[in-house]
Amino acid sequence: MSTSKWEARATSETVLSTELNSLASDGNKLSAAFDNYASDKLYFYAEFELYLAAQSTRSAGAHVALYILPELDGSNYSFGDDSTDPSGSNLSATFALDAATNARYVVITGVLLPPTSFKILVENKTGVAFAASGNTLKMRRYNVQGT
Repeated sequence: MSTSKWEARATSETVLSTELNSLASDGNKLSAAFDNYASDKLYFYAEFELYLAAQSTRSAGAHVALYILPELDGSNYSFGDDSTDPSGSNLSATFALDAATNARYVVITGVLLPPTSFKILVENKTGVAFAASGNTLKMRRYNVQGT
């Protein structure tokens, strides 16, 4: 009988940091590209940690949307950037938040990654601008191993 278990996780990578500072409500922020097809990168999943510093009171139903924008041919990524909303078909997860002013960590696990290069876009749906400093989005990639 074979079993599966999680492989040791990769090192945490900072996806966005100072780029998130003062991000307006309904604003977008696009990351640099991440390679997920080199022989040492072939990861199936990722966990993401969003840290928002204390800010003005978030709206009821506040969230931050996470989009993964893959490329197929080595250069053309699915659309979306700092000024263009991405396609709903690339929505990968949402970080649900409370209507408060407190700083918050939100972690999402089990996000499926494409077997190619990709960029990450976040969309601020909190109803207020992010704090002026201290915000981060981190990613840690991982796989499943069989025994």
